[in-house]
Amino acid sequence: MLSAGAWANEGVEFFESRIRPVLAAKCYNCHSTKATKVKGDYLLDTRDGIRKGGVSKRDAVIPGDVEGSQLIEAIRYRNEELQMPPKGKLSAAEISAFEQWIAMGAPDPRDGVSRLPREIAAENHWAWKRPKPSELPRVKNAKWPKDAIDNHVLARLESEGMYPNRDADRRTLIRRATLELTGLPPSVKAVAEFLGDPDPTRKAFGRVVDRLLADQGFGVRWGRHWLDVARYGESSGYSRNMLYPYAWRYRNWVIDSFNDDKPYDQFVREQIAGDLLPSNSYEEKEKQILGTAFLTVGAKTFNEGQRLLFDLNCADDQIDVTCRAFLALTANCARCHDHKYDPIPTRDYYAMTGIFMSSRNLAGSETNVRDEHAEAYPLGPEGFGILEKIKEAKAKADKEQAFYMDLVKKRNELRDPLVKKGIDWKKNPTPELKEAEAKVQAQQAVVKETKGAIPGPPNYAMAVVEGLDAKEFEAFEAFLKTEKEEIAEMKKAKKRPKNPTPERPPIKDSPLFDKGLHDSPKDLVPRGALSLFGYRSQTIGTNESGRLQLAEWITDERNPMTARVYVNRVWHHLFGRGLVETVDNFGVLGSQPSHPELLDQLALDFMKQGWSTKKLVRRIMLSRTYMQSSAHCEEFAAKDPDAALRWRFAPQLLEGEAIRDSVLFVSGRLDPVHMTTSQVEEISKQQALGRQREIGRRDYYMKDVTWDVKHRSVYLPMTRGVIPDMLAIFDAADPNLVVGARKLTIVPTQALYLANSAMVIGESKHAAKRVMAAPAEDRIDAAYELAYARLANETERATLQKFVNSAGANEKTWSRICQTLICSGEFRTIY
Repeated sequence: MLSAGAWANEGVEFFESRIRPVLAAKCYNCHSTKATKVKGDYLLDTRDGIRKGGVSKRDAVIPGDVEGSQLIEAIRYRNEELQMPPKGKLSAAEISAFEQWIAMGAPDPRDGVSRLPREIAAENHWAWKRPKPSELPRVKNAKWPKDAIDNHVLARLESEGMYPNRDADRRTLIRRATLELTGLPPSVKAVAEFLGDPDPTRKAFGRVVDRLLADQGFGVRWGRHWLDVARYGESSGYSRNMLYPYAWRYRNWVIDSFNDDKPYDQFVREQIAGDLLPSNSYEEKEKQILGTAFLTVGAKTFNEGQRLLFDLNCADDQIDVTCRAFLALTANCARCHDHKYDPIPTRDYYAMTGIFMSSRNLAGSETNVRDEHAEAYPLGPEGFGILEKIKEAKAKADKEQAFYMDLVKKRNELRDPLVKKGIDWKKNPTPELKEAEAKVQAQQAVVKETKGAIPGPPNYAMAVVEGLDAKEFEAFEAFLKTEKEEIAEMKKAKKRPKNPTPERPPIKDSPLFDKGLHDSPKDLVPRGALSLFGYRSQTIGTNESGRLQLAEWITDERNPMTARVYVNRVWHHLFGRGLVETVDNFGVLGSQPSHPELLDQLALDFMKQGWSTKKLVRRIMLSRTYMQSSAHCEEFAAKDPDAALRWRFAPQLLEGEAIRDSVLFVSGRLDPVHMTTSQVEEISKQQALGRQREIGRRDYYMKDVTWDVKHRSVYLPMTRGVIPDMLAIFDAADPNLVVGARKLTIVPTQALYLANSAMVIGESKHAAKRVMAAPAEDRIDAAYELAYARLANETERATLQKFVNSAGANEKTWSRICQTLICSGEFRTIY
C-alpha cells in the first residue's frame, strides 16, 4: 500500500500528465483568466476555480465523488443543455482520466484564488479607495469661480471646449432655492425683500439660503428625501398588509433631525444602533431609539408560515436598506451566491445576517401567522413601568374574572333544578340560591372595578433593540448543533432536510445558507461587517448583536463610501442629478463620477466640518455653479444633453408632494403645523388586536382614510399599496424599495388630473380670491407672482387681459386663470 506522501506524488503526477494538458488544450480558451470572455463564469485554471463551478454555483469537482461532480456530467454529454467542450466531446480515454482523477481525490498542485476578470477589475474600483484631497485645478477664466466647486466644474467644462451659462436673475434664484429647500414657492414678501436687498447678489442670496435652512419646511422637504431612501411606509405590504400604527414617529424623527442639522454620522448611528449609544438623559436616549425604526419600517412577509424564512427575509431587507442607504451597495445580491460584480462574498452577507437576526424588531404589527414583531417600544420614563402595572392589573382582573365564573357555575348548579321544574327562580329562590346570586352580583362589581383599574397603555414607537440574553443564546447553540447533526444524517440518507422548527429564537451567528435556501444551513459565520475595505469592524462581544460595531464601521472616516454617498445624494437633490448618477449604486455596475476629484473633496470637507448637512447645502447653493441660469444652448446641449458637466442649471421636475403643497400654498390654505400623529394610528385604534388591522379586510382602513387635509404631504398616511392618488400619479417613491432618485415623468394622466381634480379646482377658487384682493390692474401680475414668483410678460398679460375682458372679471374667471397657471409645466418645474 502506498504511503500518503507517495499517493500525493502519484496524484500530482497523474494530474500533470493526464488532466492539465487536456484543460490547457481544450478548456482554457473559454475558462481561464486569460480568456477574452469567461464562459459561464467557470474558471478551470486554479484548484479553487475548477472545484467551485460557475454561474450554476454547483460544486463542479467534488473530490472522491465522481457522480456528484458537475464537470463529469458536462464532459459525458448526457445532459443536452450541458455539454463541454461544446465543439466536440472528449475521447473516452480523456473522460476516463477525469473520472479516475476525481475518484482519487482530485489532487491538484495549483494554488491561488480563482478570480474572474471583472472581479480583478473590481478590486481597483474607484469607490473602494478612500477619498483623497486634490489641488485646486487651474482654469482659464479665473474670475468666474467663487468656490472650489466652481474651479472643478469650470476646469472640466474648459477641457471639453465649453463654458458656464450666465448667472440666474434674482427672481429665478429665490424661487429655485425656496422650492429646493422647503418644497414651497416663495412668498410675494420674500421675493420683494430679496429684490430690494442692496448687497451683491451672492451675499444677499446667502441670507435667503440661511433663512430657508432655518425654516421648519427644510426638515419637511429634506426629511421626505430621506424617507424615500428609508423605504418608509405605514404598513407591512405584501399579501397581508398590516398597519404600522407607530411608524409616524420615525417620520417625525427624520424631519426633526434635518431641522436640527444632526451630524450625519450621528444620524447614521442612531438608525442602526440608537438603543446602544451613550446618552445624557432619558429624553436623549428615547430620541436615539426612535431612529432604529429605520431597520424595521420596511415591508414584511407577515403571511410566511416558516419562522426561520420570515426572520431571514426581515434580515435581508435590513441588510439591503443599510447597505444601499449608507454605502450605495447592493449587498443582498450575495444572499444566494458571491456578488457577481462587487467583492462581496456570501460569507459577508451572512456575517451581517447574524447581526440583524440577533436583534429584536418592535414593530407593533402582527398577523395570526406571525406575531414575533407584535410588541412596540413603550415611550416615556414610566413606559416600561406602565406595562408592568398593566400586566399585574390584567392578572388581577383575570383572577377576579375566574372567581366570578366559578361563582356563576355554583349559582347555576342551584338554579338549574328549579328551572327544570318550571319554578320562577327569580321570584321563588331558595335561601341557598339567593345567597349564591348575591355573591355573583357582588363579584360582578369587583370584576368591573378591577378591569376599570387596568392602566391605559403608554405611547409606543417602532424600534429595534438587542435580542437574546446569554442564557437563551447558549440554549440556541445547543439546539443548532443538534439540528445540524440531524440535517447531516438526512443528507447521508439522500433526503431533503425538513425546515427547522419554527419555534427557534433569534440567532447570534448565522449559518451560511447554501444557495440562500433556509433549509440548507452550513457552518456558522462570525458576525461582522463587509470585508471589501481595508479595515474591519470592532470585535463583537458574545452577547452583542453587532449593530453598534456595524454603525461605527459605517461612520468610520476610513470608510470610503459613507461621506461620498451622502454628499452625492445632496448634490442630486440640488441639481437633479448626482455627481454619480446612480445614487444608490456605487458598485462596479454603477456610473462613474462626472467630477471624481470634486466628489472626493466635498466628502473630505463634509467630514471635517462635522458632517453638517446644512453647511454642505449652503456651500453648494452659494457656488456660481448652482447660481447659473437654466437657459438653453444648442451647441452645449448636443455635447452634454443632461448638463452632467454643469454648463447650466438643468430644470428639474417637482415631486408630487411639492406640487400638492404648492397648490395649497398658492391658495393660502396650507396648514404648516408639524403633525404629531397619523391617521394610521388613529384608525388602528378601531381594532384592539394588532392581527385584525389588515388593510382592505372588510373595508378596514379604506373606509376611514382621507387625503382631503390641508397639511404638508409628508404627513399624509403612506401605507403600502394605498398611496394618495396625486402622489402616485406624480411618481411617488415605491415604499418597498430604497429610492434615492425618483424617476419623475411627464405623462398625460398628470395633466388630466390637474385639470379635473376636485382638490385643484377647489384650491384654485381660493387662489382667485387672493388675486382679486389686488387692484384690478395688478391682478394678472399678482396671479403670476403667486404661481411663479415672477411678473407676466407682455404676451402673457395681453392674452389674459383679453380673456378677462371676454369672460368677465369675476371669481369664476380668475379661478380658471389660477387653475391654468397651476396646470402649466412651469408651476411644477424648478428652473
